[in-house]
Amino acid sequence: MGIAGFVKHLRAHLGNVAETVIQSISDLLPIKAELPNESSTDDDMSSDQSDHSADAAFTGQLYLFEAIGCISSTSTIPVEKQVLYARTILEPLFSDIQRTLPSASSGDAQATLQIHHIIMALGTLAHGFSDWTPGNAATAHLAPLKEVSEEFNRAAEAILIALEALRASFDVRTAARASFTRLMGVLGIGMLPLLPRWIDGLLSQSSSKDEMAMFLRLLDQVVFGFKKEIYSVLDSLLTPLLQRVFAGLAEPITGTDDEIQLAELRREYLTFVQIILNEGLGAILVSDSNQQFFEPLIISVTTLAKTVNPDTGNLSASRLAFSVLTRMADLWGGPNIAILSPQPMASTHPPSPSFPGFDRFLIERFHPICWDVLRDPQFRPVTDAQIKQVLNEIAGLEQIIYTKTGDMFLQHLQGSFFPAMGIDGTDFIKAMTTSADRKGLSGFLQRFLRQNG
Repeated sequence: MGIAGFVKHLRAHLGNVAETVIQSISDLLPIKAELPNESSTDDDMSSDQSDHSADAAFTGQLYLFEAIGCISSTSTIPVEKQVLYARTILEPLFSDIQRTLPSASSGDAQATLQIHHIIMALGTLAHGFSDWTPGNAATAHLAPLKEVSEEFNRAAEAILIALEALRASFDVRTAARASFTRLMGVLGIGMLPLLPRWIDGLLSQSSSKDEMAMFLRLLDQVVFGFKKEIYSVLDSLLTPLLQRVFAGLAEPITGTDDEIQLAELRREYLTFVQIILNEGLGAILVSDSNQQFFEPLIISVTTLAKTVNPDTGNLSASRLAFSVLTRMADLWGGPNIAILSPQPMASTHPPSPSFPGFDRFLIERFHPICWDVLRDPQFRPVTDAQIKQVLNEIAGLEQIIYTKTGDMFLQHLQGSFFPAMGIDGTDFIKAMTTSADRKGLSGFLQRFLRQNG
């Protein structure tokens, strides 16, 4: 157990000695970043040990910053004292950033590493101050005091100033991303107005696909934690955010590592869209602010849905993409007008989608993607479990389109779609409409593909 963990167990008993502890270890807190010794070689053990000890010393300092946060934020300490302790630690770090940033901006490597260390210290101190997890009802009583949050809002501002000046530095972006998630627990909804600046800094032209994927994972936490308060902020930043993600998705692949990162970015992008839909924020995707980006969004999701080459690791993205399309169909397709039943009945009501024309959109845009995949020679769900998962999602999408559009869908299948393909779709329609759930239709499609493979 590290010192921070030890302190967390004892924090309730340390409030009366917090000031004494902070004063006694204050001489251990000044940060002095040390660059690795470039002249070291594999045989130069003394240099290796020295470099390692510099890293170890900084890691030890981070434990101290977290421990101070734990001690200073115990409920037995009055809020004005908590603010004083936070300010006592933060002010020297702010001054250090102000003093070091000009040299770092001029390309000084040691100064840049110093900024990295300071940002990490700010985030770690914030983590010590708060055990609260936004969106977690069990930790709601641990939400930080407003006065403390205001102090760490200054820390976030300091980090953002450094990030904006040094966004081309991978190390600075890494430190800022780590501090972003730690600041969430102490800033609460105070993070939301700052999101556009975090995105600008962390998704720069220098950012790798791997960095984009990791930041999208952080945004998942933000959406989940602040779903009631985030609508207006997310509405305004969604288009620029997705533009940057799309740029990353479109970058050419230069090697195996790049291919792995691209696959991860695809999955994180689709998961992000899925969380928006699942958390009741789907209206953002079709709002006035983002309406012009809806078509590129749909193209990106449908393209990933039909990219099913098992050799490139895209099956996970394909499954997620079909899941997103199904959620969109369910969310915006209107009330069910057809019922899945062994004795199918003609729907007596016309489709009533959430916005005009979405019923045709389901039939003409979402449905054909299913059959693009089913007819792909590489898509043969006989033994591959992941392919079977994709097939299960396809079955679910086809059935949700039917329940939302009823006879309109059946007439399209019988009158134009299957005749144009040269396929007798009678058995498919029967399986789709009479299977109680997607499992039954998925089983039919597996047999269909086996017979036509």
